[in-house]
Amino acid sequence: MHTIEHVSDTALMVAACRALENDRPDGLIRDPFAAALAGEKGLAIARASSAVHWMCFGIGLRTHFIDAFIERVIEARGIRRIVNIGAVLDTRPWRMNLPADLRWLEVDFEPVLAHKEERLAGASPSCIVERMAADISTESGRRSVFEAVGPEPALMLTEGLLMYLPRAAVSAIATESAARSGIRNWIFDVSALALMRAAHGDTMDAIQSVRAEDHLEGAEVLDAVTAHNWRVADSRTYVRDSRSVPAALERILRITAAAGPQPERAPDNDPSGIYLLEHLS
Repeated sequence: MHTIEHVSDTALMVAACRALENDRPDGLIRDPFAAALAGEKGLAIARASSAVHWMCFGIGLRTHFIDAFIERVIEARGIRRIVNIGAVLDTRPWRMNLPADLRWLEVDFEPVLAHKEERLAGASPSCIVERMAADISTESGRRSVFEAVGPEPALMLTEGLLMYLPRAAVSAIATESAARSGIRNWIFDVSALALMRAAHGDTMDAIQSVRAEDHLEGAEVLDAVTAHNWRVADSRTYVRDSRSVPAALERILRITAAAGPQPERAPDNDPSGIYLLEHLS
């Protein structure tokens, strides 16, 4: 009940962290749907972690930065098509104020999508939500997804996904997304191993056990993607840019002042954070 046994359990844990953030007066995000999605198992996994406070802080900061990038791309580029690959238990169409004519495609495995549909029954999204079951690690799965996206300008979101995939799958997504669809903007996160261990504590070994054998670490993700005609348009790193978020800075001071083990400070050049990319086409 308290351990990660399958990659889907990490989605429950992430939803639980959003739920715990939602319940905090100083939480970095508000997600009233997260607790129902996480369920007892997700909350148990999160609360059992030796670094639960850092883990919730990290998930909250990641979510905060991605939300801001999504709003920026929609406003600046008039995007009306978003594909969220590895959507798992994300709730942005329900908790964000998105354009009513925005089409948001969620891609994940069928059991995950079914769980989400059941738990969100009765909740109304602010935009048009579509769901698609597909395995993005396979060529056929990617083809079906990018064909469904179509040729119109689109934004791709792969939050918390690339770190689990084989190296070849990351490179294939970078190549095929632009070649087979109108995707020209991409938001994803990068996590260096040292910072992940600090943020996730004793759950890190379980997370490692469900990653692909040849998964990429930290800046390797950026290298793999930018080798395929993508460039970084903007970024928010956890070490550098968390200091610019007043609520985040206050949380850091509270956590570090509390009793208990504290992770070592990551170097200022740690690449862990959120990246907004554009395709050079």
